[in-house]
This record gives sequence, C-alpha cells and structure tokens, in this order.
Amino acid sequence: MAYENSAGIGVSNQYGPRNTGGAAGTQHSKNSLQTLTYDFTGEMLNSSYDPPVYMPKGAKVVRATLVVDEAFVVSTSGTVSIGGTTPGTDGVVLTEAQLEAAGTKDVSSVAAGTWATASATGTTASQKIATSISGTVGATSGKGQLIVEYVRGTVL
Repeated sequence: MAYENSAGIGVSNQYGPRNTGGAAGTQHSKNSLQTLTYDFTGEMLNSSYDPPVYMPKGAKVVRATLVVDEAFVVSTSGTVSIGGTTPGTDGVVLTEAQLEAAGTKDVSSVAAGTWATASATGTTASQKIATSISGTVGATSGKGQLIVEYVRGTVL
C-alpha cells in the first residue's frame, strides 16, 4: 500500500520507494580525499534546473567514474558535459558511446580544464556544478551517476 491513513487523524503517510529525481553532493570525505556524486537522468538533463552544489576552490581531481544504470538515448556524436561554469571546457565531457552503454567506466581521461587529472592547479575558484548538452538526450530514459574523487587540503 503506497498511502495509508492509519492514525485516524486525517493524515496519510507514504510508504515504499519515492521517485525524487536527481541528487548531487559530497557523498564521502576522508582526510583530504573527497567524493562528489552527481546523479542524473534524461529528464534532469533536459531540465534547466541544476542543484546548488559546488566544486570547491583548490580541488584537484584524482579520478572520475561514470555509472550508467539505464542507457541514455543520445543523438549521433552528442555529448553531455558536467562541470563548472563552462562544463564543456572545465568539467567531464561524456560521449554518446559512454552514455548509451550500461555499466561502470573510468572517464578520467575525458575530464577537461581544471577538472583534468593532469591539471597543475586544480580548480582556481569555487564552481557551481552545471550541465550542458551538445546534440540531444532523450528525456524519458537514462539513469546515471558521475562520481568525482578529488583531493583538497589546506596548508597551515
């Protein structure tokens, strides 16, 4: 039973899974190694809303991993960029092939700008996470997660 009114005071409770859409944020932190997780769907990518989550200044990306639970429908040669203010040049650029195949993939090599693992500086300013699409992404299918591990420390 999804909704139940058992209290007798005219209040219903919802039991079972809820479809709340995408989520993003710092999932885990240990010492200077932190993990930022960005859950996304085809519907979320086609929306103009980006959750208010930031990559902090001084973050040096160590690894980026893409987990696709349900394949996306992406136009030929289309890409999805997830990153800072200009995600196509400062973030992780995911290709059609990566998004259309379910499974877990290391996408560290497609990180660009200050998000690249080879970046000498890491992020030079705090960046709100944003998305951009080149081509089209179907709004009714696709579920994925981008996991970005980064090092951030402060010199005393």
